[in-house]
Amino acid sequence: MGYQDGLELVDKATQKLTESNQLYVEAIMNGLLFSWQWWIALGMLIVPWVLWGIFRNKESSARIFSAGLLMMVLSEILDTMGVSYGKWAYPVKVIPVATINFSFRLSLLPVLLMFFLQIKPQFNSLIKAVLFGGFGAYIGLPLLGMIDLYKKMDWAYTYSFFILTIFYLFAHWYSRRDTFEQIKCK
Repeated sequence: MGYQDGLELVDKATQKLTESNQLYVEAIMNGLLFSWQWWIALGMLIVPWVLWGIFRNKESSARIFSAGLLMMVLSEILDTMGVSYGKWAYPVKVIPVATINFSFRLSLLPVLLMFFLQIKPQFNSLIKAVLFGGFGAYIGLPLLGMIDLYKKMDWAYTYSFFILTIFYLFAHWYSRRDTFEQIKCK
């Protein structure tokens, strides 16, 4: 296969992705929009950020928020890969895009992480990481599965446990860096 053949295959794949996304939009707009699951997904998108705005530690909110952003980027990358390879899916979405689930990875997960970082900041980070990973993998994901917001296909909750635990440890390490100083002119 040559370069031009590769480009033609990419064009075919892009067309199939576009058709797949159109099916997703149709399913959500005609069957899932405004269902009770959709309202829960919308709440999962909005409520965590409202709670964060109210209960955040205002003295270190920029530092903690940057760790939350790091969590969003990492989870976005891995989640997109998992959905793309058929490991799991998010059947009901607030915004009808096939590979994106704003409610979970761009709201609930990072806000939960940020609260974990700010509550008892001197507590053992490994214990907090295990609690974060365990809660997310063995309580959160099964609950989301029970209400059709998450569908596990070729995946084990234990994989999610290890990933979330590592994410927490990395975000904890990142949030403790001394490089969070004001930008100064030289």
